[in-house]
Order: sequence, then C-alpha cells, then structure tokens
Amino acid sequence: MKKNLIILVAVTLSLISCNKEPANCALSESNGTETEISFELTAIHPDGASTRAVKTGWEDGDVIFVFFNNIAAPKYLRMSYDGSVWSSIQMNGASVGTLGLSEGSSGTMRAVFLPFGNTAEISNEGTSFTFSETKYSYYLTATLDYMVSDGKISGAFDMKIPDGYIQFFLDDDSASSSTAIEIREPHLIPQGIASIASDGTIVHTTIASGAPVEGYVYDKANKESGESKGYLFSAVLDASSRNVSTTYYFTMLKGGWYGTYYSKKFENKTWYRGNSDGRALKMPSLSDWTVITYNKPVDLGTDVDGKRIYWSDCNLGATKPKEYGDYFAWGETEPKTTFTYDNYKWLNTANMSITKYNDTDNLRVLETIDDAARAQLDGLWHVPTNDEWAALNSFSNTVLAWDTYQYGVAGLSVRRKDSIESIFLPAAGYRSNGDVYKATTGCYYWFPQIPNTTDLRIIKFESAGSGVSSSLQTYSWRFNYGCTVRPASY
Repeated sequence: MKKNLIILVAVTLSLISCNKEPANCALSESNGTETEISFELTAIHPDGASTRAVKTGWEDGDVIFVFFNNIAAPKYLRMSYDGSVWSSIQMNGASVGTLGLSEGSSGTMRAVFLPFGNTAEISNEGTSFTFSETKYSYYLTATLDYMVSDGKISGAFDMKIPDGYIQFFLDDDSASSSTAIEIREPHLIPQGIASIASDGTIVHTTIASGAPVEGYVYDKANKESGESKGYLFSAVLDASSRNVSTTYYFTMLKGGWYGTYYSKKFENKTWYRGNSDGRALKMPSLSDWTVITYNKPVDLGTDVDGKRIYWSDCNLGATKPKEYGDYFAWGETEPKTTFTYDNYKWLNTANMSITKYNDTDNLRVLETIDDAARAQLDGLWHVPTNDEWAALNSFSNTVLAWDTYQYGVAGLSVRRKDSIESIFLPAAGYRSNGDVYKATTGCYYWFPQIPNTTDLRIIKFESAGSGVSSSLQTYSWRFNYGCTVRPASY
C-alpha cells in the first residue's frame, strides 16, 4: 500500500510540474508509464545575405508557430528564439496546456513565421487554427514529418517564402509604426494568413490586386555599414509578371489620406527571384519620387474584376476638387470651349458620318490613344468604365450625398463607408456650342463604352432636391457635346 502511495504521489507531482512549467512538458504514455516529451526543434532561415535591405537571419524575439496535423485546434507549439537557441512552449489557445501526444505518435508539423506577428493570438474555428489578426506581409513556412521517439520530437524546419511573394524595402531613419505608409501597384496583390486547416493547409485572405500594401517598420538588430531602418512592403506578384519585363506604376502614400502622395514609374523591370530567396528589392529614397499635388488617387474601396480602382481627387484639367476642370468631346483628348458638329474630331461633315468607332471598324470601346485621361496624365489613368462607375454607385462601399457646403459649389460627395476618404464631383453641367448647361445642378461624365455608333452614353448625377442626390444614371448623349472627365486608375 505504501509503495502504491509513493507511485501515486510521483505521478501527481509530475502533473503539477507539467502545469507549472509549460516548456517541453507534454506527457507521453508508453507501456502504461507516463514520460515527458521534449522538443528539440530548430529552423533554417532562407539565405538573404546578398542584400542589405531585408532580414538575413533569426533575431532575438522571433517566434515560429507550429501546428500538428493530428492534434485538435487550438493546441499548438510556440517556438521562441533568444538570439542563440530556440525554445518551445506548448499552447492551448490563450493558456498553457499539453498537446496530448504519446510515444510513437507520428504525423506532419506545419511551421509558420510571421515577421510582424510575434504577438498573434491563435484560437480555433472548427478544426482550424485561426489567427487573431491578418498581417498582409510575406511569411516563412515549412513542413516536417515527426515521430515521438524516446519521449522526444526533433528536427529542423527549412523555412521558405511561399511562391509569388515579392518584397520592397525603403530606407527611412525616421520610420515609425505611428506613421501610416503604403504602396500601391496594379501587379501587387496583398495577401496574408487567416488560418491553418487541420491538415496543415494555409488559408489566405487576399485583397484585390492593386489594393494598398502596408509598410511595416523593420530595424535590423545587427546592422552593417550603410544599413538603416526603414519600411518593408511585401505582396504577391501576379503570375503573368514574374520574371517577365514589365513596366510598374507605383503610388506611395505616407501619413494617411491627408498625407503626402508620391509616384514612381519603373520601366521594363524583370522582378521576382523565387520562393527560396529572402531578398528584397531596394526602393529609391523618397527624394527620387514625384510628389503628387493634384489628381491624387483616392481609395474608395471599389473593386472591379479583381482590381482596386482609384479615383482622382479632382476632374481632369482641375487642380482642386471644387473646380470644374476641362470639357471634352467623346473620344477627343484635347479640351475645348466650343463643341459643334463641325469641330468634332471623328465626324465627316461632308456626309455626316463617323470616321472611327463606326459599323466598319466595330470599335465599341475607346482606344487608349483616344482616352483623354490617359493622354493628359501619366500612369494608368483612364476614363472610368461603366462597371467602375457602377461600383462607385453600388452603395455597398460608398455613401453618396448632394453637397453644396463642403467646397462652396454644388456637386456630389462620394465617401467611403469604412473610412474618411472621399471625392467630390462638382456639378459642372455640359457644353454645347459655346454654352454651358445644367451647371450647379448636374454632373455629366463620359464613359468609354458605346452600345452603337449613334447612341453614346454618359454617367449623370443630378440634384433631386432637398439636398439629396439622385442615383447614377446612364443617359443617351451626343458625341460632340462637351462633358467633364473624372480620371480613374488601377
């Protein structure tokens, strides 16, 4: 009896010790005897030593999350690096617990390193491991087979960047997490981890291509000569652009909507080094970027065909939101003040026939060369399509209201629902001959598609009285009339 009591006390003390000391403390059962499982796990960092722009190895405080494919969520392993070695802590959601492995247990482990998500909390949603916050950043991952042998699991994760990710680094000694900074480029797709399925599959959250990519502050622990801290941006590069010569149109926004807008064009660049390489492309300093003073791209959260659409903060030819800007006939790229049949570019006055976009050429959409926004502005600015206008007017992401106070002129205010970003469409009316009609009561904007050669269309907003705007309408219009253009961009 005394012998049995001693064995019971020993087992009890073992369990108490396990609850108090989370590291390396899962219990294993072999031949009816409970033994402690230890984890001897390390991780290999991708070789990025050939650049000074990005993380080149593990640093003090790095964390790797490890998920076992035969262990129910939310039990997982948390590996921490102290500058020299890795240590492991078993987690059970927000509290310490045991993984429930036993001697001879085997399966596959999925390791995930989130460079800016060390403090992420993990919970369970069904059988999946769910991260508390999606970080739209590159990450490192690896899988490794395991077996509990002699109360131990050991091995080294060969960590890699998943296929498709590309990184950019901007040197900035003043970089601070309190300063919002983002880049946008239509070939870049923001993507982050949302959860890990029970079989180890990574489930992503992906935003439309060209949506803003957040800049995270990165400051190397051990800098070499010439290195500094700065902002790291990462996203998935669309497959068609990888290792292919491509022209990129970047926009950078620093300081939020009221901050400073920059643009930079990179012509004929072949980017993307593959998923085994941890290097980042170094961006030129902000002094080499062009500051945008008007025609700033405003993000109203409108996505069309998987692309984020940005709206200029003012009409084409204007320098302020309240200005009407220039008037253009459909398919003309130069502004005018007088709009007649005789001075319309695509009309043969001898027989009153259209010389382009007719039944012979069957062109039904403005070509780039005839797009006023593209001709007047650099980059990917264009006359907004009908679908883009419809997205603006969908009311799912925007709030529309007739406004006569904000800028002292009448027009339509379009605000993004989940932020303060907005644009203002002044009621500039339209021009026929040398006269302006419906100014102060109507907004008339071209779009590039035409149903036939005699029935052009415009987008029209008009005051509905009592300070409320009517919804967007398509409207038959004469091609030689002068209307305003609100540029949009990918």
